[in-house]
This record gives sequence, C-alpha cells and structure tokens, in this order.
Amino acid sequence: MKLLFTTIFLLLNTMYHSLCSAKDKYFLVIGTYTKSQDKGIFVYEFDTKIGGLKFVSNTEQIKNPSFLTFNKKQDKIYSVGEENGGLVYSFDFDQTTGRLKLINQQRTNGVHPCYVTLSNDDKYLFAANYSSGNLSSFPIGEKGEIHKIDQLIQHLGKGIKPQQNSAHAHSIINIPNTDQFLSADLGADKIYRYLYNPQQKEILSPYPSQEYIELEKGVGPRHITFNQTGKIAYVINELEATVSVLVLNDDKFSEIQQIRMNSDDFSGVNGAADIHISKDGKFLYASNRGSANEIVIFSVDKKSGKLIRTGNQSTLGKAPRNFAIDPTDNFLLVANQNTNDVIVFKRDKKTGTLSDTGNKINIGSPVCLIFSKQQ
Repeated sequence: MKLLFTTIFLLLNTMYHSLCSAKDKYFLVIGTYTKSQDKGIFVYEFDTKIGGLKFVSNTEQIKNPSFLTFNKKQDKIYSVGEENGGLVYSFDFDQTTGRLKLINQQRTNGVHPCYVTLSNDDKYLFAANYSSGNLSSFPIGEKGEIHKIDQLIQHLGKGIKPQQNSAHAHSIINIPNTDQFLSADLGADKIYRYLYNPQQKEILSPYPSQEYIELEKGVGPRHITFNQTGKIAYVINELEATVSVLVLNDDKFSEIQQIRMNSDDFSGVNGAADIHISKDGKFLYASNRGSANEIVIFSVDKKSGKLIRTGNQSTLGKAPRNFAIDPTDNFLLVANQNTNDVIVFKRDKKTGTLSDTGNKINIGSPVCLIFSKQQ
C-alpha cells in the first residue's frame, strides 16, 4: 500500500510540474534578414519565469522574412519575403514542437513588402509594399494557403525629405473591435484609413468619412499601435523620432499630441522604428535606431491618452528595428538588427522601467519578434 501511494504521489507530482512548466513556456518566433545567414525564421522556447531562451527550430532558405504574423489559432504563420520581387509566405506551425512547414507563397506585385496582417476573420492577408508604396490583398484558403492577389491599392504623394521621394507604405494594422484598417505611409506623411468588406469587389475601400489622416510634413509615419478600446492610436514617426497621438471622435481620428522621443540636447541621427503598449495601457514603448539605439518609455494619461516621456533604456546593441512585450507583460525583448542579437529585459509593471536580465541570443539580423503559447 505504501508503495502504491508513493507511486501515485510521484505521478501526480510529475504531472503537476509538467503542467506548470508548460504554463510558463511560450514560443518566440523570430523573423530575419538573410544576408548573413540562409535560414530565415527561427523558433525559440521562452521561459516566462526567468526570461530564458532555448533554440527549437528554423526554416531553410526563406529569403528576408522580415515581418511575421500569426492567425488567431496560432497554428499558421504568415511572412513577407522582403525583396524586389515581393513575396508572402504561409506556414503550418506546430504548437507542440515549435516547427514550421511551408504551405505556399505568392507574389505581392509590389516591391519590398515589409509588413503583413490578417483580417479579423482570418480570411484575408494584407501586405504593405514599402518601395512601391502600395498594399496587396490575398484571400486565405481553408488550409491556410495564400491565394493569388486580388487587389492592389496604390498610395500617392511624397514628402519633403530625401527618403520621401514617393509613397512608402510601411504598415497596415486592424483597428481593434472594428472592420477598419490604418496604413502608415512614410513617404506621403499620411495614415490611410480603410474599410474591410469581403463581400465587395474592393476588399479594402477608403473609409467614407475619412480617407486619411495627414500628419506634419517630414515626420515619416512608420508603425501604429492602439489602446485597448481602439479609439486612441499611437504612431511612431521614423524620420523625426516622434510619436503622434490620434484620438477618435465623431468617427474621425485627429492628432492631439506629437511628442519627441529624444532628449532636448540630442543631436544625432534619427531612426525611430517600432512601438508597443503594455497590456494595462499604462506605458508605451518606442524604439529608436540611428545614433540613439534605445527604447524610450512613456507613461500614458488614463483619460486623455497623452504621453509623458519618463525614461529610456539602451538596447545594448545597434539598430533595434523591432521589439516585443512578452504575453505575461513581465519582459520586453529587443531585436538588434546590426549587432545580430536579441536582448531580454525585465519590465517593472509599476514604473515601466526596463532592466537587463543578462539573457540574450545571437542570431543573424533579427528584425521581427512574435509569441505563441506552447501546447
């Protein structure tokens, strides 16, 4: 009898620790530029207790998968192939083993696709083509495959700076809780607004009451994030290293604030890149490349959504093109493109400050980080 109880205890103890271990584990999927290596997408196991990373798998010979997104079930991954002959890829993703299997690829009919996102119903994939300044739309099949492009939307306009010689679509993102999308165009200094309707010939059409939001000339809008309601949008402006705060009132977005990322005495080169907000909506983070190579921290006013710059943290590397807050909100991971590493920072939920955990991985030109729950 004693042996039986001991066996049962050990079995239950093993099951408990196994469940706890799985609960603390996520997959970190990393997109890269492949000039320095020919793999493409890498998968690591991320331990949310200590912020540790362990290699799991990688793809082979996928060129420049520089931006990635999951479907809602997180069993499919979609990627750009950022080249002159732009591509998008679809993959099956095994949530137990962390392995990817290529499903198919399609041409975007644009140049240098740099961002992909899915519709709320996972039935359409949209890609932003930077160099050609347009958006591509693709139906998604029942098995996650990408069908041929069925719409190409051309942005127009140019700005006042050398990098703005023409339209440069840099991102497209869904407005939470709606069938609308915003697309930041770095070349035109505009945020285009679209309505998604899969029943119409034009899957994306200009939003009736507001086709675009025009920003200050020369700022170069790049990426966008939202508060939980979707009524406040935060736009990171690459060329001026500022963040624009847009508020939705009477069915129109308007800018209520533009705040500098750099200190007043900064005189270096700007290269603002990525932007994310904490789950509780209290802190906003923005990355700056150029001469700064840092994550800038802002506190968010609960009522107005306006920002106050509260600090900054060196990324301990160069060219932080992308970063991500982990699903627990306890860690912030930075992809330093030019120093070929991913750095893990601990995040203080009360103050928003970041501190180095000492955890890092070396990987060729990491430029996109996304998380998935390990099954």
